[in-house]
Amino acid sequence: MSASAGALLGLILAIGVLSVAAGVLAHRRPRLVDRLALRERRRPERQRGPIGVLAEIVQPDLRSITSRLSVEGAGAQRVRERLLRAGLADDVSRYRLERILWAAGGFGAGGVLVLVLLAGRGAVNPIVAVLLAGLGAVIALVWQDRHLTVLANKRAERMDQQLPNVAELLAFAVAAGEPPVAALERVGSTVAGELAGELDQTVADVKGGTGLMAALQGLASRSPSPAVARFVEGIVVATERGTPMAEVLRAQAADARAAGHRRLMETSAKREVLMLTPVVFLVLPIVVVIALFPGIHGLNLTVP
Repeated sequence: MSASAGALLGLILAIGVLSVAAGVLAHRRPRLVDRLALRERRRPERQRGPIGVLAEIVQPDLRSITSRLSVEGAGAQRVRERLLRAGLADDVSRYRLERILWAAGGFGAGGVLVLVLLAGRGAVNPIVAVLLAGLGAVIALVWQDRHLTVLANKRAERMDQQLPNVAELLAFAVAAGEPPVAALERVGSTVAGELAGELDQTVADVKGGTGLMAALQGLASRSPSPAVARFVEGIVVATERGTPMAEVLRAQAADARAAGHRRLMETSAKREVLMLTPVVFLVLPIVVVIALFPGIHGLNLTVP
Protein backbone atom coordinates (compact mmCIF):
# COMPACT_ATOMS: atom_id res chain seq x y z
CA MET A 1 0.00 0.00 0.00
CA SER A 2 1.42 3.41 -0.94
CA ALA A 3 1.86 6.26 1.55
CA SER A 4 -0.85 8.40 -0.08
CA ALA A 5 -3.41 5.58 0.04
CA GLY A 6 -2.57 4.92 3.70
CA ALA A 7 -2.97 8.60 4.53
CA LEU A 8 -6.32 8.70 2.72
CA LEU A 9 -7.61 5.65 4.61
CA GLY A 10 -6.42 7.12 7.90
CA LEU A 11 -8.20 10.41 7.19
CA ILE A 12 -11.44 8.62 6.29
CA LEU A 13 -11.22 6.55 9.49
CA ALA A 14 -10.66 9.68 11.58
CA ILE A 15 -13.66 11.43 10.01
CA GLY A 16 -15.82 8.37 10.71
CA VAL A 17 -14.72 8.19 14.35
CA LEU A 18 -15.38 11.91 14.87
CA SER A 19 -18.83 11.61 13.25
CA VAL A 20 -19.78 8.68 15.50
CA ALA A 21 -18.53 10.52 18.60
CA ALA A 22 -20.47 13.66 17.65
CA GLY A 23 -23.64 11.62 17.08
CA VAL A 24 -23.31 9.95 20.48
CA LEU A 25 -22.79 13.30 22.20
CA ALA A 26 -25.75 14.82 20.36
CA HIS A 27 -28.10 12.11 21.70
CA ARG A 28 -26.82 12.06 25.27
CA ARG A 29 -29.19 12.70 28.18
CA PRO A 30 -29.89 16.39 28.75
CA ARG A 31 -28.21 18.04 31.69
CA LEU A 32 -30.10 19.55 34.59
CA VAL A 33 -29.29 23.05 33.33
CA ASP A 34 -30.76 22.22 29.93
CA ARG A 35 -33.94 20.79 31.44
CA LEU A 36 -34.42 23.85 33.64
CA ALA A 37 -33.85 26.13 30.66
CA LEU A 38 -36.36 24.13 28.64
CA ARG A 39 -38.93 24.47 31.40
CA GLU A 40 -38.29 28.19 31.69
CA ARG A 41 -38.41 28.72 27.96
CA ARG A 42 -40.49 26.41 25.81
CA ARG A 43 -38.60 27.30 22.64
CA PRO A 44 -35.64 24.89 22.74
CA GLU A 45 -32.67 25.30 20.47
CA ARG A 46 -32.56 23.05 17.44
CA GLN A 47 -29.87 20.48 16.97
CA ARG A 48 -27.01 21.90 14.90
CA GLY A 49 -25.57 18.59 13.76
CA PRO A 50 -22.11 17.17 14.39
CA ILE A 51 -20.36 20.50 13.78
CA GLY A 52 -22.59 22.25 16.33
CA VAL A 53 -21.94 19.54 18.90
CA LEU A 54 -18.20 19.76 18.25
CA ALA A 55 -18.35 23.55 18.68
CA GLU A 56 -20.16 23.10 21.99
CA ILE A 57 -17.43 20.72 23.15
CA VAL A 58 -14.43 22.84 22.20
CA GLN A 59 -15.93 26.27 23.03
CA PRO A 60 -15.16 26.10 26.79
CA ASP A 61 -11.53 25.28 25.99
CA LEU A 62 -11.25 28.18 23.53
CA ARG A 63 -12.68 30.99 25.63
CA SER A 64 -9.92 33.41 24.64
CA ILE A 65 -10.67 32.86 20.95
CA THR A 66 -14.47 32.89 21.30
CA SER A 67 -14.33 36.12 23.29
CA ARG A 68 -12.56 37.75 20.35
CA LEU A 69 -15.03 36.25 17.90
CA SER A 70 -18.00 37.86 19.68
CA VAL A 71 -16.91 41.46 19.12
CA GLU A 72 -19.98 43.67 19.18
CA GLY A 73 -20.90 45.74 16.18
CA ALA A 74 -23.28 45.97 13.26
CA GLY A 75 -22.14 42.61 11.94
CA ALA A 76 -22.66 40.89 15.29
CA GLN A 77 -26.12 42.40 15.64
CA ARG A 78 -27.04 41.21 12.16
CA VAL A 79 -25.82 37.68 12.96
CA ARG A 80 -27.77 37.70 16.23
CA GLU A 81 -30.97 38.67 14.41
CA ARG A 82 -30.49 35.91 11.84
CA LEU A 83 -29.91 33.32 14.56
CA LEU A 84 -33.04 34.35 16.44
CA ARG A 85 -35.13 34.25 13.29
CA ALA A 86 -33.85 30.75 12.58
CA GLY A 87 -34.86 29.65 16.09
CA LEU A 88 -31.29 29.25 17.37
CA ALA A 89 -29.56 30.72 20.39
CA ASP A 90 -28.14 34.20 19.79
CA ASP A 91 -24.57 33.14 20.59
CA VAL A 92 -22.45 35.00 18.04
CA SER A 93 -19.16 33.55 19.24
CA ARG A 94 -20.45 30.00 18.92
CA TYR A 95 -21.83 30.70 15.45
CA ARG A 96 -18.51 32.10 14.28
CA LEU A 97 -16.67 29.19 15.86
CA GLU A 98 -18.96 26.87 13.89
CA ARG A 99 -18.04 28.76 10.72
CA ILE A 100 -14.36 28.18 11.47
CA LEU A 101 -15.04 24.48 12.00
CA TRP A 102 -17.08 24.30 8.79
CA ALA A 103 -14.28 26.01 6.89
CA ALA A 104 -11.77 23.56 8.38
CA GLY A 105 -14.00 20.66 7.40
CA GLY A 106 -14.34 21.96 3.85
CA PHE A 107 -10.60 22.49 3.67
CA GLY A 108 -10.12 18.89 4.86
CA ALA A 109 -12.56 17.62 2.23
CA GLY A 110 -10.60 19.50 -0.42
CA GLY A 111 -7.44 17.89 0.96
CA VAL A 112 -9.04 14.45 0.62
CA LEU A 113 -9.79 15.23 -3.02
CA VAL A 114 -6.17 16.25 -3.50
CA LEU A 115 -5.04 12.95 -1.98
CA VAL A 116 -7.33 11.04 -4.31
CA LEU A 117 -5.91 12.87 -7.32
CA LEU A 118 -2.42 12.26 -5.99
CA ALA A 119 -3.10 8.54 -5.65
CA GLY A 120 -4.55 8.36 -9.17
CA ARG A 121 -2.15 10.56 -11.12
CA GLY A 122 0.98 10.38 -9.00
CA ALA A 123 1.60 14.14 -9.06
CA VAL A 124 -0.55 17.23 -8.52
CA ASN A 125 0.30 20.86 -9.09
CA PRO A 126 0.67 22.56 -5.66
CA ILE A 127 -1.31 25.58 -6.82
CA VAL A 128 -4.19 23.31 -7.92
CA ALA A 129 -4.03 21.50 -4.57
CA VAL A 130 -4.27 24.77 -2.60
CA LEU A 131 -7.12 26.00 -4.82
CA LEU A 132 -9.08 22.77 -4.34
CA ALA A 133 -8.69 22.91 -0.57
CA GLY A 134 -9.68 26.59 -0.50
CA LEU A 135 -12.66 25.87 -2.74
CA GLY A 136 -13.83 23.23 -0.26
CA ALA A 137 -13.65 25.77 2.58
CA VAL A 138 -15.61 28.37 0.58
CA ILE A 139 -18.30 25.83 -0.36
CA ALA A 140 -18.66 24.81 3.30
CA LEU A 141 -19.10 28.44 4.40
CA VAL A 142 -21.66 29.14 1.68
CA TRP A 143 -23.57 25.97 2.56
CA GLN A 144 -23.71 26.92 6.25
CA ASP A 145 -25.01 30.40 5.45
CA ARG A 146 -27.59 28.93 3.09
CA HIS A 147 -28.64 26.40 5.72
CA LEU A 148 -29.32 29.21 8.20
CA THR A 149 -31.51 30.96 5.62
CA VAL A 150 -33.43 27.73 4.94
CA LEU A 151 -34.05 27.26 8.67
CA ALA A 152 -35.47 30.79 8.92
CA ASN A 153 -37.72 30.28 5.87
CA LYS A 154 -39.10 26.98 7.17
CA ARG A 155 -39.72 28.53 10.56
CA ALA A 156 -41.57 31.41 8.89
CA GLU A 157 -43.81 28.94 7.04
CA ARG A 158 -44.66 27.12 10.28
CA MET A 159 -45.47 30.40 12.03
CA ASP A 160 -47.67 31.49 9.12
CA GLN A 161 -49.66 28.26 9.45
CA GLN A 162 -50.10 28.74 13.19
CA LEU A 163 -50.99 32.43 13.08
CA PRO A 164 -54.75 32.19 12.28
CA ASN A 165 -55.47 29.80 15.17
CA VAL A 166 -53.35 31.80 17.61
CA ALA A 167 -55.03 35.06 16.57
CA GLU A 168 -58.52 33.60 17.06
CA LEU A 169 -57.63 32.16 20.47
CA LEU A 170 -56.23 35.53 21.52
CA ALA A 171 -59.43 37.20 20.32
CA PHE A 172 -61.55 34.79 22.37
CA ALA A 173 -59.41 35.32 25.47
CA VAL A 174 -59.49 39.12 25.20
CA ALA A 175 -63.23 39.09 24.49
CA ALA A 176 -63.72 37.02 27.65
CA GLY A 177 -62.21 39.85 29.69
CA GLU A 178 -58.59 38.82 30.13
CA PRO A 179 -55.85 41.46 29.87
CA PRO A 180 -53.39 41.18 26.97
CA VAL A 181 -50.55 39.66 29.01
CA ALA A 182 -52.81 37.02 30.55
CA ALA A 183 -54.27 36.23 27.13
CA LEU A 184 -50.78 35.79 25.67
CA GLU A 185 -49.81 33.52 28.56
CA ARG A 186 -52.95 31.41 28.24
CA VAL A 187 -52.60 30.92 24.49
CA GLY A 188 -48.88 30.23 24.78
CA SER A 189 -49.49 27.51 27.37
CA THR A 190 -52.42 26.01 25.44
CA VAL A 191 -51.09 25.59 21.91
CA ALA A 192 -47.74 24.26 20.72
CA GLY A 193 -45.38 25.35 18.00
CA GLU A 194 -42.95 28.08 17.06
CA LEU A 195 -45.38 30.95 17.54
CA ALA A 196 -46.50 29.65 20.94
CA GLY A 197 -42.88 29.55 22.06
CA GLU A 198 -42.42 33.16 21.00
CA LEU A 199 -45.54 34.12 22.96
CA ASP A 200 -44.09 32.42 26.03
CA GLN A 201 -40.85 34.32 25.55
CA THR A 202 -42.80 37.59 25.27
CA VAL A 203 -44.66 36.87 28.52
CA ALA A 204 -41.36 36.00 30.20
CA ASP A 205 -39.90 39.33 29.03
CA VAL A 206 -42.88 41.22 30.43
CA LYS A 207 -42.61 39.43 33.77
CA GLY A 208 -38.90 40.19 33.77
CA GLY A 209 -39.57 43.93 33.71
CA THR A 210 -39.82 44.74 30.00
CA GLY A 211 -42.76 46.84 28.90
CA LEU A 212 -45.52 45.17 26.92
CA MET A 213 -44.91 47.28 23.82
CA ALA A 214 -41.17 46.63 23.90
CA ALA A 215 -41.75 42.89 24.41
CA LEU A 216 -44.15 42.77 21.45
CA GLN A 217 -41.67 44.66 19.28
CA GLY A 218 -39.04 42.12 20.32
CA LEU A 219 -41.39 39.36 19.18
CA ALA A 220 -41.77 41.08 15.81
CA SER A 221 -37.99 41.42 15.42
CA ARG A 222 -37.40 37.75 16.30
CA SER A 223 -40.05 36.51 13.91
CA PRO A 224 -38.95 35.63 10.36
CA SER A 225 -42.56 35.86 9.16
CA PRO A 226 -43.79 39.22 7.79
CA ALA A 227 -47.37 38.18 8.60
CA VAL A 228 -46.52 37.70 12.28
CA ALA A 229 -44.70 41.05 12.30
CA ARG A 230 -47.79 42.77 10.88
CA PHE A 231 -49.97 40.97 13.41
CA VAL A 232 -47.84 42.22 16.29
CA GLU A 233 -47.75 45.76 14.89
CA GLY A 234 -51.55 45.70 14.71
CA ILE A 235 -51.75 44.76 18.39
CA VAL A 236 -49.29 47.53 19.30
CA VAL A 237 -51.23 50.15 17.35
CA ALA A 238 -54.56 48.99 18.83
CA THR A 239 -53.12 49.18 22.35
CA GLU A 240 -51.67 52.65 21.83
CA ARG A 241 -54.85 54.08 20.29
CA GLY A 242 -57.33 52.32 22.56
CA THR A 243 -59.00 50.33 19.78
CA PRO A 244 -61.07 47.32 20.97
CA MET A 245 -58.52 44.50 21.04
CA ALA A 246 -60.96 41.67 20.28
CA GLU A 247 -62.14 43.25 17.02
CA VAL A 248 -58.57 43.90 15.91
CA LEU A 249 -57.55 40.31 16.67
CA ARG A 250 -60.55 38.91 14.77
CA ALA A 251 -59.71 41.07 11.76
CA GLN A 252 -56.08 39.95 11.97
CA ALA A 253 -57.18 36.29 12.11
CA ALA A 254 -59.39 36.76 9.04
CA ASP A 255 -56.53 38.42 7.15
CA ALA A 256 -54.17 35.61 8.16
CA ARG A 257 -56.59 32.95 6.90
CA ALA A 258 -57.05 34.83 3.62
CA ALA A 259 -53.27 35.09 3.23
CA GLY A 260 -52.95 31.35 3.92
CA HIS A 261 -55.57 30.64 1.25
CA ARG A 262 -53.65 32.79 -1.26
CA ARG A 263 -50.39 30.99 -0.43
CA LEU A 264 -52.12 27.65 -0.93
CA MET A 265 -53.43 28.72 -4.35
CA GLU A 266 -49.99 30.00 -5.35
CA THR A 267 -48.37 26.75 -4.25
CA SER A 268 -50.89 24.68 -6.19
CA ALA A 269 -50.28 26.81 -9.29
CA LYS A 270 -46.53 26.25 -9.00
CA ARG A 271 -47.02 22.50 -8.54
CA GLU A 272 -49.24 22.20 -11.60
CA VAL A 273 -46.30 21.61 -13.93
CA LEU A 274 -44.85 18.99 -11.60
CA MET A 275 -48.22 17.26 -11.47
CA LEU A 276 -48.19 16.96 -15.26
CA THR A 277 -44.78 15.25 -15.25
CA PRO A 278 -46.02 11.69 -14.51
CA VAL A 279 -48.87 12.13 -16.99
CA VAL A 280 -46.60 13.27 -19.83
CA PHE A 281 -43.66 10.94 -19.23
CA LEU A 282 -45.40 7.83 -17.83
CA VAL A 283 -49.10 7.62 -18.67
CA LEU A 284 -49.14 9.23 -22.13
CA PRO A 285 -46.34 7.07 -23.67
CA ILE A 286 -48.06 3.89 -22.47
CA VAL A 287 -51.37 5.02 -23.97
CA VAL A 288 -49.67 5.81 -27.28
CA VAL A 289 -47.95 2.40 -27.36
CA ILE A 290 -51.19 0.57 -26.56
CA ALA A 291 -53.04 2.50 -29.30
CA LEU A 292 -50.41 2.10 -32.04
CA PHE A 293 -48.97 -1.34 -31.36
CA PRO A 294 -51.86 -3.41 -32.85
CA GLY A 295 -51.82 -1.41 -36.10
CA ILE A 296 -48.03 -1.58 -36.42
CA HIS A 297 -48.08 -5.30 -35.66
CA GLY A 298 -50.71 -5.88 -38.36
CA LEU A 299 -48.82 -4.07 -41.11
CA ASN A 300 -46.85 -6.10 -43.60
CA LEU A 301 -43.58 -4.23 -43.81
CA THR A 302 -41.80 -6.77 -45.96
CA VAL A 303 -40.72 -5.67 -49.44
CA PRO A 304 -41.70 -8.10 -52.25
